[in-house]
This record gives sequence, structure tokens and C-alpha cells, in this order.
Amino acid sequence: MGVFACVYCNCLEKGLLASQPKSEWNVFVDSDGSRSTEGLDLEAELEFDQWNESACEHESGIYLRRPIGNVSLVGMLREQLSANGTGKTFPILVGHVLYNGTHGGDSVPMELMPQLREEVSQLSTVHCEEPGTAAFLRGFEQTMQALCANAEALDRSICF
Repeated sequence: MGVFACVYCNCLEKGLLASQPKSEWNVFVDSDGSRSTEGLDLEAELEFDQWNESACEHESGIYLRRPIGNVSLVGMLREQLSANGTGKTFPILVGHVLYNGTHGGDSVPMELMPQLREEVSQLSTVHCEEPGTAAFLRGFEQTMQALCANAEALDRSICF
């Protein structure tokens, strides 16, 4: 178990779907950027899910998916950023990304993206004495850079 992050595509809005949804599904873009519907019975919901899986070139509408880490790695990263000794704080990274090693179903919304982007740019100032820890931190930095860049390009939240 661990934390995975993703950014959803914007194929619905751009008209880039391989097949159109049924009108009775009333498909919309949810606040996290995913394609969604509401008020369907179980059979229609299952049919929607099956359509959504291959509605565009991105499986289930996921443009980018990256692992953040397992429970231990997330805890280690949180500890490094909470007590990094640089005097810098990382409230979005610690409070929204690394707060728990198993969270899911939440997101970093677009309104927090400028602050998140600034925190990600400050990760390069955090140094670790242990080479293995430093390698994990640099990998996390690259992962967050990719997630932020894609979220901004698509005007989407980063979801977990």
C-alpha cells in the first residue's frame, strides 16, 4: 500500500473522445478533473465506468499517474520536510501530499498550485546526510515537478 498521484486528462472538454457518452449519463468534469456522472442506477453506472475506461487514449481519463511512495517512504519524506533544517516550511507538500502514507480520494486543487509549485522548487534546498534518503527525496522532487507541470498545463488538480 502507499500513495499514488494522478492528473486527469481534458479530452472531454477538448472533444477528443474516441466514443461519446450516452446523453442520459449527463457526464461532467468533477472538481478533481475526472469524468463523472450522478444519479444513475447500478447498471448504468457500470456501463458508464466501462465506457470511461476507454473513452479516450488515456485509460480511465488518467493523463499522468505516478507513485509517491509506500507508507514508510511517505513517512520518511514527511519527516525530512518537517525537520529539514533549512528554515523553509512545506505546508502543502506535508499537509496535502505526505500527511498520510495511505490516503486517497483527495486532491491538491488548482488554487493551491502556485504555492505547491514554489514548495516543489524549494525541495532542491533540502539535503540529507544519508545517500539513500537523498535519492528518494530527489525522486520525489522529480515526481512532483512532473505532476505540477501536467496539472498546470491541463488546468487540473493533482489527485490521490
